[in-house]
Amino acid sequence: MRTILVVEDEFDVQQVVADVLRDEGYTVSVCGNGREALVSLSKSPPDVIVMDVMMPLLSGHQVLEEMQKRPGLKDVPVILMSETSPRASEPRLWRAFLKKPFRLDQLLDAVTRVSGVSGKD
Repeated sequence: MRTILVVEDEFDVQQVVADVLRDEGYTVSVCGNGREALVSLSKSPPDVIVMDVMMPLLSGHQVLEEMQKRPGLKDVPVILMSETSPRASEPRLWRAFLKKPFRLDQLLDAVTRVSGVSGKD
């Protein structure tokens, strides 16, 4: 079973994303900010991360930058989500991007695409 870390500061969005992924057979853990995410990642890297860009304490971009410095985290696929599209000048450290609001089938497609398998595989 594949594991996914959902990093989202808006509780309602966090819970919907986590519930949909669990319903698809993924093992899901959640964090409410970037600092919590780094602590969680240091304990047990997931197969995929679904992460918001704009969060308190550390942004999604700051978490991505920190992941590049840590052994074992550089290659964990990340799906970023945000209400604003990424700028062309931003370093492309993620594998997929979801513009909020997104449809749940877009989320599932992105997770399958970056992980190569569905949760029930």
